[in-house]
Amino acid sequence: MLQHTFLHTRGVGPALESALWRDGIGTWDDFLPRHASGALPGARYDAIAETLASSRSALERREPAFFARTLPRSESWRMFEEFADLAAYVDIETTGLSRDGDQVTVVAMHAGGTTRTFVRGRDLEDFPAAVAAFPLVVTFNGACFDLPFLASTFRGWAPGAHIDLRFPLKRLGFAGGLKRIEGEAGITRASHLRDVDGFQAVVWWSEYRAGNQRSLELLLEYARADVENLRPLAELTAERMAGKLGFARRQCRWGGLDCGSGG
Repeated sequence: MLQHTFLHTRGVGPALESALWRDGIGTWDDFLPRHASGALPGARYDAIAETLASSRSALERREPAFFARTLPRSESWRMFEEFADLAAYVDIETTGLSRDGDQVTVVAMHAGGTTRTFVRGRDLEDFPAAVAAFPLVVTFNGACFDLPFLASTFRGWAPGAHIDLRFPLKRLGFAGGLKRIEGEAGITRASHLRDVDGFQAVVWWSEYRAGNQRSLELLLEYARADVENLRPLAELTAERMAGKLGFARRQCRWGGLDCGSGG
C-alpha cells in the first residue's frame, strides 16, 4: 500500500490522492515518468516528485522513520506491508493506569519470530536495547498508554516509527478492547487467558511480589499472548484498510485469516 500513497507529499490530501488514482496514477512508478515527461507540470507536481524520489530512497534504505515523519498519523498503517519484517509488536503491563503513580511491571515484545518478556527487578532495563534492532513498533492503544509509560520509564524513549492498531481497527468497525476485537476477528488464545484483563494482570503482579512464582508465569503467558496476537491483527488491519481504498486484497500470511472479508 505504501507505494500507492501520495498523502505523505506536500500539498496532497485525500481528494488529490484519489484524483491521481482515478487518473491512472496508482503508484510512485506511475507518477514519476509522467512528471518527467512534462505531463504533470507545475510547482505542486514538482514538490510531489521530489518527495517521491526521497521516498524511494528511504524505502531502499529500509527506513520506516521517514514515512512516520511524513505520513498523517491516521495513515501510519500504510507502512506495515513494506516494513512488516522490521516490526516489533510491543505491549506492557503496569501496576495501574497512572503514569505519575504507577510503574511498568512487564514489557512483552514479539519480533523476528520470537517473543521476549522483560520484567521489573530482573531485566526490564534491557528492553530499549532489544527493541532498537526493530525500527517499526506496532501496538494496540500504544499512543495513549504503552508509549507514554515507556517514555517515562526509559527517559523519553520513543520508537522511530509506530503503528497503533486501535484507530484503523475502529475505522474498520472493530470497537472495544484488544480481547474483544480478537474474538470478532477470529484470533484465538488459550482458554484460561480469554477472560483475563488488565486488572487481573495487576493482581498477578501483586501476588508475585508477595512470593507467588506461578502468578508471574501466568502474567508472562498473558503478556506473550497479547503481542503474538498483534501480528495477525496488524496484517488484517493493513489488508482491510487497503481494500477500503480499492486496492487488491489477498489472504493473510499469518493465522489463516481472511483479510479481505468485512469487519
